[in-house]
Amino acid sequence: MFHDNMRKNKFLGFLSLKDTSLGVPGNAGFKDKVMALKWVQKNIKNFNGDPNNVTIFGESAGASSVHLLMLSPSAKGLFHKAIAQSGSALSPWAHCGNAASHLADLLEIDRNDEKKLLQVLQNMPVEELHALQDTTPDHWHINVKRFFGFVLEDPKQDGEPFIIEDPLEILRRGEYTHIPFLIGFTSREGMLVHVFSRTPIHELIPDIDMVVPFMLNLKDGSPSSKQVGQRIMKFYFGDGDLENSDIDQQYLFLSDNFFIRDVYKAAIEQAKTSTKPLYMYEMTIETSINIFKVFGNIKSPGVSHADDLGYLFKTQLHENITPNSPEDIGIRRFCKLWTNFAKYGNPNSSKQDPLLPVLWKPFTLEEESYIEIGEDLQSKVKPAHDRMKFWEDIFEFRNIDHEL
Repeated sequence: MFHDNMRKNKFLGFLSLKDTSLGVPGNAGFKDKVMALKWVQKNIKNFNGDPNNVTIFGESAGASSVHLLMLSPSAKGLFHKAIAQSGSALSPWAHCGNAASHLADLLEIDRNDEKKLLQVLQNMPVEELHALQDTTPDHWHINVKRFFGFVLEDPKQDGEPFIIEDPLEILRRGEYTHIPFLIGFTSREGMLVHVFSRTPIHELIPDIDMVVPFMLNLKDGSPSSKQVGQRIMKFYFGDGDLENSDIDQQYLFLSDNFFIRDVYKAAIEQAKTSTKPLYMYEMTIETSINIFKVFGNIKSPGVSHADDLGYLFKTQLHENITPNSPEDIGIRRFCKLWTNFAKYGNPNSSKQDPLLPVLWKPFTLEEESYIEIGEDLQSKVKPAHDRMKFWEDIFEFRNIDHEL
C-alpha cells in the first residue's frame, strides 16, 4: 500500500487567486495527489506492483479526493479502481469557499490586493501560517463551503488544471474515468458532527437557508430557498423544537446533510452513465473497535463516521481481539471485501467463502442493490429509501427561482 502526502494546510493546499499572473490557480493539494499517482506508475514495478492494477481509496475527505480524481482529466489512466468511504465530490464540505478573501480579512489586507496578500504569505513564518488555521470559523455549519476543498479553476491559468467544471455536470455527462467503483456510508455518520462541533445543533442552523444544499443554486433569502429549507426541517423534525428534538433524529439529520445524501446522489448519477460496475454499502456493525464511538464516548446506537477505519487498519483497540469474535469476523470480512475489490474490481470471492455468504450485486438504477455490513452480511435494495427519495425530490429544484 502506498500513502501519498499533500499540502493540507487550508491556505497552502487550497488557496486560489483570481489574478492569473500570480500563478495560484488553486487545488495544489489535489495536484500533489496526481503527481504521487504518476510516481506510482513509474515506480510500482520496483516494489513488485502492477502499474495496470492500481486502486485508490480514501475515507471522508479522502473519499471526496478519490471521487474528484475520477472526475479530473489530469488523473486519467493513473488508476484502475476506486473506493470512496463516506464522501464524494458532491459533499458540501469538499467545496472550497473564498479562502483568499477570508485570509485577507484576517491579515487586514484589501481583498482586491491579491499580489500583496501573496507577498505577505510568502514572507510569513511557517508557525504563523499554521496558526491562521485556528482562526477559521466552526466548519460544522450545515451546507457551508469550507476553506479547504476544491475550486473550479480558470482554464486560462498556466499549467494543467485539476478541475474546471461542476462535478455534478461532469457526472451527468459521463465525462469521467469509467472504472469499477465502491462507495458507501455508515448508519449514523452525523455522530462525528455532534461530538466535534463546538456549536449546539440548533446554533449550527442560525437561518433556515443553511439547510438548503448550495448545489440547488437558490438565492439565500429567496422565497424558494425559505420554502425548501422549511420542507427539509419539517421532514426531519416535524413541527417540533430542534433544540429539544430526539438525539437519534438529530444524528440522522446531520448524517444525511453532511454525508449520506451526497454519497447516494453520486451513486445515482454515476449509475446513469458508468460503463463499469458500481458497488454500494451501508456499515451497521457495532463492536469495541468502532474507533470513533469509543474515543468519542458515544453510547447511542448507530455507526459513526470513521468507525469503518478500525476494521481496515490496526489501532490500540486491537490488542486483545478474540478469535471468531464479532470484532475478528468484522475485520476479516472488511479486509476480504476491500482487497477482493482492489485486486479484481469485484468485492465477491470467486470461491465459496463463509465470510461472504451473500452476493454483493452492483448498484443499478433499476434495483439500487447494496450490501449492509453488520454482524452479518445482508443483500438489500434502495438504501435509506424514504430519506433518499426525499432528497431526490429536493434536488429537482436545482436552478429554479420560483415558488414551490
